[in-house]
Amino acid sequence: SHMFWRTLDAPGPHAGVIRDFYRHLDDALGRAVEALRIEAGSDVTLIVMSDHGFAPFRRTVHLNSWLREQGFLSLRGDKPAGRELFGDVDWSRTRAYGLGLNGLYLNQQGRERFGVVAGGERDRLLAEIGAKLLAWRDPRTAEPVVTRVYRREEIYGSRYRDLAPDLVIGYSRGYRVSDASALGEAPRATIEDNPKKWSGDHCMAAELVPGVLLSNRPIESAGPGLADLAPTILALFGVAPPAEMAGQPVLSH
Repeated sequence: SHMFWRTLDAPGPHAGVIRDFYRHLDDALGRAVEALRIEAGSDVTLIVMSDHGFAPFRRTVHLNSWLREQGFLSLRGDKPAGRELFGDVDWSRTRAYGLGLNGLYLNQQGRERFGVVAGGERDRLLAEIGAKLLAWRDPRTAEPVVTRVYRREEIYGSRYRDLAPDLVIGYSRGYRVSDASALGEAPRATIEDNPKKWSGDHCMAAELVPGVLLSNRPIESAGPGLADLAPTILALFGVAPPAEMAGQPVLSH
Protein backbone atom coordinates (compact mmCIF):
# COMPACT_ATOMS: atom_id res chain seq x y z
CA SER A 1 0.00 0.00 0.00
CA HIS A 2 2.82 2.43 0.79
CA MET A 3 4.43 2.01 -2.62
CA PHE A 4 1.44 1.47 -4.91
CA TRP A 5 -1.11 3.90 -3.49
CA ARG A 6 -0.31 6.44 -6.21
CA THR A 7 -1.64 3.98 -8.80
CA LEU A 8 -5.17 4.68 -7.54
CA ASP A 9 -4.94 8.26 -8.82
CA ALA A 10 -4.41 7.60 -12.53
CA PRO A 11 -4.76 4.83 -15.13
CA GLY A 12 -1.69 2.74 -15.85
CA PRO A 13 -0.30 -0.79 -15.89
CA HIS A 14 -0.60 -1.09 -12.10
CA ALA A 15 -3.87 0.80 -11.66
CA GLY A 16 -5.72 -2.16 -10.14
CA VAL A 17 -2.97 -3.64 -7.99
CA ILE A 18 -4.29 -2.31 -4.66
CA ARG A 19 -7.88 -3.44 -5.26
CA ASP A 20 -6.74 -6.81 -6.63
CA PHE A 21 -4.54 -7.39 -3.60
CA TYR A 22 -7.39 -6.62 -1.21
CA ARG A 23 -9.62 -9.04 -3.11
CA HIS A 24 -6.97 -11.75 -2.70
CA LEU A 25 -6.79 -10.99 1.02
CA ASP A 26 -10.57 -11.19 1.30
CA ASP A 27 -10.54 -14.59 -0.42
CA ALA A 28 -7.78 -15.80 1.91
CA LEU A 29 -9.74 -14.61 4.92
CA GLY A 30 -12.81 -16.48 3.70
CA ARG A 31 -10.80 -19.70 3.37
CA ALA A 32 -9.31 -19.21 6.84
CA VAL A 33 -12.74 -18.68 8.40
CA GLU A 34 -14.10 -21.81 6.75
CA ALA A 35 -11.07 -23.88 7.79
CA LEU A 36 -11.40 -22.64 11.35
CA ARG A 37 -15.09 -23.56 11.39
CA ILE A 38 -14.37 -27.07 10.15
CA GLU A 39 -11.43 -27.72 12.48
CA ALA A 40 -12.56 -25.99 15.67
CA GLY A 41 -16.30 -25.47 15.38
CA SER A 42 -18.41 -22.38 15.71
CA ASP A 43 -17.50 -21.66 19.35
CA VAL A 44 -14.03 -20.39 18.45
CA THR A 45 -13.73 -16.61 18.27
CA LEU A 46 -12.05 -15.10 15.24
CA ILE A 47 -10.68 -11.55 15.38
CA VAL A 48 -9.08 -9.78 12.43
CA MET A 49 -7.79 -6.30 13.12
CA SER A 50 -5.63 -3.58 11.65
CA ASP A 51 -4.30 -0.72 13.75
CA HIS A 52 -4.79 1.82 10.95
CA GLY A 53 -6.07 2.36 7.45
CA PHE A 54 -4.47 4.20 4.54
CA ALA A 55 -4.62 7.47 2.64
CA PRO A 56 -2.70 9.23 -0.13
CA PHE A 57 0.55 10.98 0.75
CA ARG A 58 0.70 13.76 -1.85
CA ARG A 59 2.26 16.68 0.03
CA THR A 60 5.27 16.47 2.34
CA VAL A 61 5.36 18.77 5.37
CA HIS A 62 8.58 20.17 6.84
CA LEU A 63 7.38 20.80 10.39
CA ASN A 64 10.70 22.15 11.65
CA SER A 65 10.82 24.59 8.75
CA TRP A 66 7.35 25.82 9.69
CA LEU A 67 8.40 26.16 13.34
CA ARG A 68 11.33 28.23 12.16
CA GLU A 69 9.09 30.38 9.99
CA GLN A 70 6.75 30.98 12.93
CA GLY A 71 9.59 31.93 15.27
CA PHE A 72 9.50 28.85 17.51
CA LEU A 73 12.76 27.29 16.23
CA SER A 74 16.00 29.12 15.41
CA LEU A 75 19.05 28.09 13.43
CA ARG A 76 22.61 29.32 13.60
CA GLY A 77 23.00 31.49 10.52
CA ASP A 78 20.66 31.99 7.59
CA LYS A 79 20.74 28.50 6.14
CA PRO A 80 18.62 25.37 6.25
CA ALA A 81 19.48 22.82 8.91
CA GLY A 82 21.86 20.16 7.63
CA ARG A 83 21.57 16.41 7.71
CA GLU A 84 23.06 16.06 11.19
CA LEU A 85 20.28 15.57 13.76
CA PHE A 86 19.41 19.14 14.83
CA GLY A 87 23.04 20.04 14.09
CA ASP A 88 22.37 23.68 13.20
CA VAL A 89 19.68 24.47 15.78
CA ASP A 90 20.33 27.38 18.12
CA TRP A 91 18.83 25.92 21.27
CA SER A 92 19.21 29.17 23.22
CA ARG A 93 16.56 30.71 20.94
CA THR A 94 14.44 27.62 20.22
CA ARG A 95 11.18 27.01 22.06
CA ALA A 96 9.80 24.02 20.13
CA TYR A 97 10.99 21.36 17.70
CA GLY A 98 9.56 18.45 15.74
CA LEU A 99 10.91 14.93 16.05
CA GLY A 100 9.48 11.71 14.67
CA LEU A 101 6.47 11.40 12.43
CA ASN A 102 3.84 13.18 14.52
CA GLY A 103 5.64 14.57 17.56
CA LEU A 104 6.27 18.14 18.66
CA TYR A 105 8.29 18.88 21.79
CA LEU A 106 8.90 22.01 23.79
CA ASN A 107 12.51 22.88 24.57
CA GLN A 108 11.71 22.70 28.24
CA GLN A 109 13.90 23.74 31.14
CA GLY A 110 14.94 20.80 33.30
CA ARG A 111 14.13 18.24 30.60
CA GLU A 112 16.04 19.20 27.45
CA ARG A 113 19.75 19.78 27.87
CA PHE A 114 19.53 23.41 26.73
CA GLY A 115 15.90 24.02 27.64
CA VAL A 116 14.56 27.58 27.65
CA VAL A 117 10.80 27.14 28.22
CA ALA A 118 9.86 27.49 31.88
CA GLY A 119 7.18 25.21 33.32
CA GLY A 120 4.81 28.12 33.80
CA GLU A 121 4.95 28.92 30.08
CA ARG A 122 4.03 25.42 28.92
CA ASP A 123 0.24 25.67 28.66
CA ARG A 124 0.23 29.07 26.99
CA LEU A 125 2.90 28.07 24.47
CA LEU A 126 1.22 24.76 23.60
CA ALA A 127 -2.08 26.57 23.08
CA GLU A 128 -0.40 29.11 20.81
CA ILE A 129 1.39 26.49 18.72
CA GLY A 130 -1.72 24.29 18.54
CA ALA A 131 -3.90 27.15 17.31
CA LYS A 132 -1.37 28.12 14.65
CA LEU A 133 -1.05 24.52 13.46
CA LEU A 134 -4.82 24.25 13.02
CA ALA A 135 -4.84 27.56 11.13
CA TRP A 136 -2.00 26.47 8.81
CA ARG A 137 -3.09 26.35 5.16
CA ASP A 138 -1.34 24.92 2.14
CA PRO A 139 -0.46 27.96 -0.01
CA ARG A 140 -1.15 25.99 -3.19
CA THR A 141 -4.56 24.53 -2.31
CA ALA A 142 -5.74 26.58 0.71
CA GLU A 143 -6.50 23.25 2.42
CA PRO A 144 -5.75 22.79 6.13
CA VAL A 145 -2.43 21.02 6.66
CA VAL A 146 -3.39 19.81 10.14
CA THR A 147 -6.75 18.33 11.21
CA ARG A 148 -6.11 17.52 14.88
CA VAL A 149 -3.68 18.58 17.59
CA TYR A 150 -3.60 16.51 20.77
CA ARG A 151 -1.87 17.28 24.01
CA ARG A 152 -0.19 14.22 25.41
CA GLU A 153 -2.43 14.38 28.49
CA GLU A 154 -5.42 13.71 26.23
CA ILE A 155 -4.22 10.43 24.77
CA TYR A 156 -1.57 8.84 26.99
CA GLY A 157 -1.91 7.22 30.39
CA SER A 158 0.09 8.58 33.28
CA ARG A 159 2.59 5.72 33.44
CA TYR A 160 4.52 6.64 30.28
CA ARG A 161 3.17 10.11 29.60
CA ASP A 162 6.47 11.83 30.35
CA LEU A 163 8.07 9.97 27.43
CA ALA A 164 5.49 11.22 24.92
CA PRO A 165 5.66 14.34 22.74
CA ASP A 166 4.07 17.46 24.19
CA LEU A 167 1.82 17.68 21.13
CA VAL A 168 0.79 14.91 18.75
CA ILE A 169 -0.09 16.30 15.33
CA GLY A 170 -2.84 14.73 13.22
CA TYR A 171 -2.11 15.82 9.66
CA SER A 172 -4.88 16.22 7.10
CA ARG A 173 -5.59 13.65 4.41
CA GLY A 174 -2.86 13.77 1.78
CA TYR A 175 -0.28 15.40 4.07
CA ARG A 176 2.53 13.79 6.06
CA VAL A 177 5.62 15.08 7.81
CA SER A 178 8.78 14.76 5.76
CA ASP A 179 11.49 12.24 6.55
CA ALA A 180 13.87 15.19 6.82
CA SER A 181 11.81 16.94 9.48
CA ALA A 182 11.23 13.69 11.35
CA LEU A 183 15.01 13.44 11.70
CA GLY A 184 15.57 17.02 12.82
CA GLU A 185 16.23 18.81 9.54
CA ALA A 186 14.68 22.13 8.49
CA PRO A 187 14.75 22.64 4.69
CA ARG A 188 13.88 26.06 3.29
CA ALA A 189 10.40 25.07 2.08
CA THR A 190 7.57 24.29 4.49
CA ILE A 191 5.43 22.17 2.12
CA GLU A 192 6.43 20.38 -1.08
CA ASP A 193 5.05 17.77 -3.43
CA ASN A 194 5.90 14.20 -2.51
CA PRO A 195 7.76 12.82 -5.55
CA LYS A 196 8.60 9.45 -4.02
CA LYS A 197 7.15 6.05 -4.78
CA TRP A 198 6.22 5.92 -1.08
CA SER A 199 2.86 7.47 -1.95
CA GLY A 200 0.47 6.12 0.68
CA ASP A 201 0.64 6.53 4.42
CA HIS A 202 -1.28 6.60 7.69
CA CYS A 203 0.56 9.16 9.87
CA MET A 204 -2.42 11.50 9.80
CA ALA A 205 -5.36 12.31 12.06
CA ALA A 206 -6.66 8.98 13.35
CA GLU A 207 -10.23 9.43 12.11
CA LEU A 208 -8.93 9.90 8.55
CA VAL A 209 -7.23 6.48 8.46
CA PRO A 210 -9.48 4.19 10.54
CA GLY A 211 -8.37 0.63 11.08
CA VAL A 212 -10.39 -2.55 10.61
CA LEU A 213 -12.00 -4.88 13.14
CA LEU A 214 -13.74 -8.04 11.93
CA SER A 215 -15.07 -10.88 14.04
CA ASN A 216 -17.42 -13.85 13.83
CA ARG A 217 -19.06 -12.53 17.01
CA PRO A 218 -21.25 -9.41 17.20
CA ILE A 219 -19.29 -6.23 17.90
CA GLU A 220 -21.16 -4.28 20.56
CA SER A 221 -19.26 -1.00 20.28
CA ALA A 222 -20.15 1.53 17.60
CA GLY A 223 -16.59 2.85 17.60
CA PRO A 224 -14.08 0.21 18.73
CA GLY A 225 -10.49 1.34 19.09
CA LEU A 226 -7.07 -0.23 19.26
CA ALA A 227 -7.03 0.03 23.05
CA ASP A 228 -10.10 -2.25 23.18
CA LEU A 229 -8.31 -5.24 21.65
CA ALA A 230 -6.37 -6.43 24.72
CA PRO A 231 -9.30 -6.22 27.19
CA THR A 232 -11.51 -7.96 24.61
CA ILE A 233 -9.12 -10.92 24.35
CA LEU A 234 -8.69 -11.08 28.12
CA ALA A 235 -12.47 -11.13 28.56
CA LEU A 236 -12.76 -14.08 26.16
CA PHE A 237 -10.48 -16.03 28.50
CA GLY A 238 -12.22 -14.80 31.64
CA VAL A 239 -9.22 -12.74 32.77
CA ALA A 240 -9.77 -9.37 34.42
CA PRO A 241 -7.68 -6.61 32.82
CA PRO A 242 -5.11 -4.72 34.93
CA ALA A 243 -6.43 -1.53 36.50
CA GLU A 244 -4.21 0.68 34.34
CA MET A 245 -5.30 -0.91 31.05
CA ALA A 246 -7.35 1.35 28.79
CA GLY A 247 -10.21 0.15 26.63
CA GLN A 248 -13.24 -2.09 27.10
CA PRO A 249 -14.33 -5.51 25.80
CA VAL A 250 -16.31 -5.00 22.59
CA LEU A 251 -17.44 -8.50 21.58
CA SER A 252 -20.69 -10.15 22.59
CA HIS A 253 -20.22 -13.36 24.59
